[in-house]
Formats: sequence, C-alpha cells, structure tokens
Amino acid sequence: MDYDLMRKRLVEAREHIGYNRKEFAEKVNIPYRTITNYENGSREAGSDYLTTVATICGVTTDWLLGVSDIKNPPSMTEATLGESDHISLEGSNDLLVALGLIKQGQQLSDDDLAFLTHIIGLLEAWFDKTR
Repeated sequence: MDYDLMRKRLVEAREHIGYNRKEFAEKVNIPYRTITNYENGSREAGSDYLTTVATICGVTTDWLLGVSDIKNPPSMTEATLGESDHISLEGSNDLLVALGLIKQGQQLSDDDLAFLTHIIGLLEAWFDKTR
C-alpha cells in the first residue's frame, strides 16, 4: 500500500468538500491532532476513519487506499438510467468501468452490445415474471 498516496487522498477528499482540518475534526468527532497525524503521515488511519471519510466525502475506500483510481464511481442507478427507465450506452460503459470490467475510455464492440441487450431483455422478462 502506498501510504503517501493515501495521506494525499485523505487531504484531497476533505478539501474537496470544503472543510479545513478543524472543521472536519468537529464533524467526525475526532481530535484535530489525530487528523493532522493521519494527513501528515505520522500515524496510519484506521479502517473506521477511512470508512467515515469515504462516506462523508463521497469517495470509495479503495480510492483512498490507492487501490483504485476511480474516485467515486456512479451508483448502478446513476450509471445506467437517464431520464427514462432505459439503459444508455454511456451509462452502461460507466457501470462496466465502475465494476472494473472494462477500462476508462474502452468501448464495447457491437457483438458485446448485442449480448448485453439480450441479457438485459432476459432480466427484464425475469423481473416482470416475479412481480
């Protein structure tokens, strides 16, 4: 694990939502000095703190830890549904990137799209049957 990257991402996440250390310490009910130690690398942040930061700042713990470069993948609903209840091509790509099945910028082939359309049709039929 890259502790320097994690430290930088903790700072970036906090600053992204507009909090200084003191304000953030009050929000999460953790001493200011503890947050300072996490962010300057003199103390390793624990899983509870990482989960709290991820939740409050809208990022993933994988991103904070440096495991992923996807800061805040869209939820399945955000990624796939637009104004209607139909899955968009862009939304499908976003979802597949968020799931780690394709790389950012990679496009699905026509055969892949046809296959996914078929699978989606089967899922729709299944859920209609079970309602």
